[in-house]
Amino acid sequence: MSKKSEATLRGIPMRPYDLLREGLIVLAILAVIIVVLAVVFSSPDYPTVRGEDVAKVQPIAYLTTAANILAGNSSIEGYGPPYTSDTANAQEILGIAPANWFGVTIPIDPAQDLVLNPLARVAVLDKDVSGALQTYQSATSDQQQAWLKAYLAALDKATEDGGKVQLPAGDYGPVAALMDGMLNLGRAGLLEGALESGSRLPYMLDSTRSLLYFQDAVDQGVADSLDLLGEQWGLGHETGSYPGAWWLWPYTFLYQVPPMSTSDNGDLQVGVIMLAFFVFLLLIPFIPIINRLPRWLGVYKLIWRDWYRRQG
Repeated sequence: MSKKSEATLRGIPMRPYDLLREGLIVLAILAVIIVVLAVVFSSPDYPTVRGEDVAKVQPIAYLTTAANILAGNSSIEGYGPPYTSDTANAQEILGIAPANWFGVTIPIDPAQDLVLNPLARVAVLDKDVSGALQTYQSATSDQQQAWLKAYLAALDKATEDGGKVQLPAGDYGPVAALMDGMLNLGRAGLLEGALESGSRLPYMLDSTRSLLYFQDAVDQGVADSLDLLGEQWGLGHETGSYPGAWWLWPYTFLYQVPPMSTSDNGDLQVGVIMLAFFVFLLLIPFIPIINRLPRWLGVYKLIWRDWYRRQG
């Protein structure tokens, strides 16, 4: 203990206290409680939304997602850094956009990386997909968009029968065969592997593309069905009937307050506010007047009132 600490604590009664033993006892008690609760109530976590599940259970939603990405309708297209160079859409405050400082660190071309590259792997084994892919890539951009527009419109009227998606008659060019290839890839459980196949590491540690693939409609629909969209003040929802992360309420409730609730820069605004709040907490001991409040308010005298009573 330093001389300054000794001088400060001189005259204050001290008692021996084994912090390590106390911590181990609390840890053991909590571990038993957690294990018992986990055995009785199981885990509240919802299973991962995989391409295989979507392709088998909601094939039309799967095809709609793939076709929209290929048509350039993915929200990633205009997201900006770190995925694309569209810096105009980066969130900013007072003209400052931190995302632009680092630029495109995870470059993603949605149509190429999320659809055409996986299809190229399927084409090695499927002649129909190979021919359709060559036809599609050799066509003009206008022709490609015409096929995709017709296909997406047909999906609105499509029906499912025994796992097969039935489309009304129309001119879809090679798009129908390409989408069938994507659907088969998903049903085989190989979509995520095809999306992340560019990894140079022996293990796939970056799941960015897999996580972004279904973000627009499928994941939104699943979150809506589980009441996870967070449209209530200060509530962090958990799957099922379990409470959410209540300690995040200072963060989540800010999204319900203008201007964050209506701003395109809401994420950055909330992040800056929370950062400023935590910096303020860290600096409280050094802020004049604020650092004197505990002494002026005298709350410590209520906590240690027995000692002060004995001292007269």
